[in-house]
Amino acid sequence: MSRPDKPKKLGQALAGALPGGVAARLPAPGLLAAWRAAVGPLVASRGRPVRLDPDGALVVAVHGAAFRQELALAAPGLVAALAGLGVRSLKLIKARAAPPPPPPEPEPPPLSAGELAELEAMVAGVRDEKVRQALLAAMSAQFRTGPDRHR
Repeated sequence: MSRPDKPKKLGQALAGALPGGVAARLPAPGLLAAWRAAVGPLVASRGRPVRLDPDGALVVAVHGAAFRQELALAAPGLVAALAGLGVRSLKLIKARAAPPPPPPEPEPPPLSAGELAELEAMVAGVRDEKVRQALLAAMSAQFRTGPDRHR
């Protein structure tokens, strides 16, 4: 297998791999970086450019009506900031819902009376009450969630 003489740009590599000219519609990395700089990290986390249409409309998928409204109000300034990269207008669309977060881990079962007595015996020699209680709480939490505990 021979190596190419020069590395290809990502757009060139994707052009042959993606159907129907999809690669040509993807926003350029420079545009994505300029977008993040123009809107800031909070808004950039909620609004993501998905394509630059041939007419210069930057299509942005936005999570949440409040951020969509904020971007609509800021659109003239954003278009001016991104005009050098071919942006002539913004088209804000509703982003697909993010997948729900995974369910929380189940609460580990409480210690049995025998387990609690064993831990209390381990810390019984600690004279300071606050330190003894802190150690007991830490050891109890560790014991409840430890890999050796049967659930």
